[in-house]
Amino acid sequence: MKIYGILIGLLLWVQLLTGQKFPEKGVPPVENYTPEEYAQAGKAWAIQSAANGLVYFATDRGLLEFDGLNWSRFVGSKGFTRSLVVVSDSVIYTGADKDFGIWRREGIHSFDYESLYPFRESTKGLNEEFWGVHLLEEEVVFVSFDNLYILKEGQLTRIAAPTRFSKSFQAGGTLFLVDEKEGLFRFDGVSMIEVFEYPGEEPWQIVGVDQREGGLLIVTRNRGLFEFRDGSITPILQEVTAFLQRDQVFSFSSIEEDHYAFGTILNGVYITDRNGQIIQHLNKQKGILNNTILSLHFGQQGSLWLGMDFGIASLRLSSDIAYVLDHQGRFGTGQTALLQSEDFYLGTNQGLYYSRWEELKNNTEEVYLSLVPGSAGQVWALSEVDGEIWCGHDRGLYLVSNQGVTPVYTAEGILAMTPLGDQHLVAGTYNGLSLFERRGQSWAFQRKITPVQGACSQVIAEGDSLLWVNIPNFGIIKASLTADFRIEDQRFYLDEVFEGGNPWLHEDSLGIRLSTSLFEYTFDQELDTFLVAGDRPDANVIDNRLPTVWSGLALNPKFQFFPVYNGFALSSRTSQAMGSQVSQLLIRSLTAFNNDTTFHLGQPAEVPFRCNNIRVQYLVPHQEHISYRYQLVNFQDRWSEWTPEQSRSFLNLPEGDYELRVEAQTASGVIRSAPLSITILPPWYRRWYAYLGVILLGIGLFYLQRLRNRRKVARLHAEVMLKEQAALEKQAEANQQQKVLQTQQRLEDEIADLKRRLRMKTVELAKKGKENEDKNRLLQKLKEKIASIESRSSEPNRRLAEMNRLLDSSLSNEDHTFEMQIDELNQEFLHRLKAQYPALTTYDLRLATYLKMGLSSREIAELLNVLPSSVNVSRSRLRKKLNLDAEHDLYEFLIEV
Repeated sequence: MKIYGILIGLLLWVQLLTGQKFPEKGVPPVENYTPEEYAQAGKAWAIQSAANGLVYFATDRGLLEFDGLNWSRFVGSKGFTRSLVVVSDSVIYTGADKDFGIWRREGIHSFDYESLYPFRESTKGLNEEFWGVHLLEEEVVFVSFDNLYILKEGQLTRIAAPTRFSKSFQAGGTLFLVDEKEGLFRFDGVSMIEVFEYPGEEPWQIVGVDQREGGLLIVTRNRGLFEFRDGSITPILQEVTAFLQRDQVFSFSSIEEDHYAFGTILNGVYITDRNGQIIQHLNKQKGILNNTILSLHFGQQGSLWLGMDFGIASLRLSSDIAYVLDHQGRFGTGQTALLQSEDFYLGTNQGLYYSRWEELKNNTEEVYLSLVPGSAGQVWALSEVDGEIWCGHDRGLYLVSNQGVTPVYTAEGILAMTPLGDQHLVAGTYNGLSLFERRGQSWAFQRKITPVQGACSQVIAEGDSLLWVNIPNFGIIKASLTADFRIEDQRFYLDEVFEGGNPWLHEDSLGIRLSTSLFEYTFDQELDTFLVAGDRPDANVIDNRLPTVWSGLALNPKFQFFPVYNGFALSSRTSQAMGSQVSQLLIRSLTAFNNDTTFHLGQPAEVPFRCNNIRVQYLVPHQEHISYRYQLVNFQDRWSEWTPEQSRSFLNLPEGDYELRVEAQTASGVIRSAPLSITILPPWYRRWYAYLGVILLGIGLFYLQRLRNRRKVARLHAEVMLKEQAALEKQAEANQQQKVLQTQQRLEDEIADLKRRLRMKTVELAKKGKENEDKNRLLQKLKEKIASIESRSSEPNRRLAEMNRLLDSSLSNEDHTFEMQIDELNQEFLHRLKAQYPALTTYDLRLATYLKMGLSSREIAELLNVLPSSVNVSRSRLRKKLNLDAEHDLYEFLIEV
């Protein structure tokens, strides 16, 4: 019986191992997407995927689609989109705030939305929010807090909630509804049937239901897990229960048939097996963007999608790669690792760390690694030799034990080591190779192995007589050794002969191999050189890997170690494939464009010649490391080369019919997309209506030409007549113009003569005025002298008195002929000037008249019997009275009055 029990235990253990679908150690690859990356669509309240791998999200700002490369947002309902069910990538039902409806794909890359909610425009106070949409066999059910709406054969039926629905779930083909007060119900397509009432007085917050063999799994917000079987509810006490009660479950999803995912409000997501054992736990501390998980969905391609309070994340559970990252700065960047029995040693940039292999899981808050005493610093290499663990450190060479590390050599840093026989060990140092020898129970430094120099990052011994040495930024050295371990011959393979960066040596059953960032090389013994063995397919599988260990370090037959920045990665060879691994090659967009216009094409595509440039984008949704090729029939004879590029442009296509074929090369084989039919229409001038137009235009032009010729003859005749008439009229006009010119010339001569005579008269008047003035001055002087004589004579002289009276009579009879004639000649000018400027005095008017006549200041001074300077002062006063500034010419102003 004891042996029988042991056999049963072994069988259960083997079953447990073979049943594990994703590694327990480390975190699966995580892709985080912030709202900025998916068109600021907000929170994702529900997630589902189509059979071809496209993933859809019900978000705050509509329906969101993601193909692994492009995010596309479509707007239908006015409110937040809360729920969805994906029938296919072409038909989707969604529920939103005060609305629900159907999306139908239009063309390759667009959707058309139709609302099905009968009260969308209602003003009766209805404010339903549809948090659940479920697809049954023949029905689509929309669930709000208050009602069910069943869509069947185009007809809607409404069923009211017992009190108020809080959640709805679909499990095993059955629709379950949670009523806030009454309990759990199931819908049979016609009515709701009670499953159970809430035990006790307080209602439960049920957030998930799953059908299990013989009963139901009930997931609550903060009460834990329960099983409903045979009419009774029993709490489930499992490893995960306490965590769920503490962290408050908000979302729940089954992962295929043997795992569960619990999204919490406070601490991320827990992934367990059916027995509640935690397999994975992810939160913000371990790499996702937020700890509140609003929605969960396990896709058909092995990814678990998380809709978070901030952002969206994808966990690639189907990947055989897992990461142990140091988000808290506890152990640093992994450089090397070694597994001895169940003891795991990790060499990092901070020191040598230790953990039990079975404890290196992601089922707790964090992975705990303890620092080996005395090992702080940079650890470069770990190696097990005869059961002893050697550590290559930046401070030298150490032996590792349970108590810590024991120094063997501390002269310089050790980058690599390898045994040579049983008694010797060679180490690659910061500068060359060092030989160590066993002496009893200890090891000691023997000597340097010359003439190798430089940092030796790798040392591989092929037997006892051949060493391979990798010197970064230089190349590979193949060194032949003598019996006393001295180099007798060297062969160099410089870095330049290898394509790709950072060559890395490793040895397997095929012998010495070399990897770069691009290719794998094998060493050919006969040719004594490295030959390309092919591309390195895993070049980009490990995220953020250090550019050193390309092929990984084998920890045991099941796990490989890869150094990555801020942690390390583990590759598991025991994980089983998850999901159906749907592989469909989809055409994501087909556009035509020119310098000014871009527009999407449907099928079949007809493209105007002005936009004869075609761009096509294609991909296998959510698949990595896929190669593509294409062929445009009638444009290229052969298929293109395989390339990871996911789009192609064809420029300046001639008119004609084409068929575009695209293929993808995956790990499971080559898949093809449906061919696309593309027709480049000829330019308008090569279309049938253009040819018909040319014929009609030719006929029209012929008749137009005949009509034109007739009209031309008539027009020429009329032109001749008009020319003759115009010549006669021109002659008459010329004669008339000659007469006019003669008359005008005569008038101009007369005017010039009048001006000349006027000038002469003006000068004569001026002279006359001057003579009168001279006469008056003379008479005045005589009068003054007589007066002087009279004042000196004692007796009045009768004759002098008589002469004085004659002089007074002459002076009183002053001749004003000049002034009168001047005023007569300029009477109209004086009237206009006086009317415009009433403040002008007689003196001002006379001065203005003289200035208008063109007299100089000296001539005016003589006429007015004043000094020339007085005339200038009078001119300034006159300018002020006329409101003239310095830029205006006084003469020009007076001429214009």
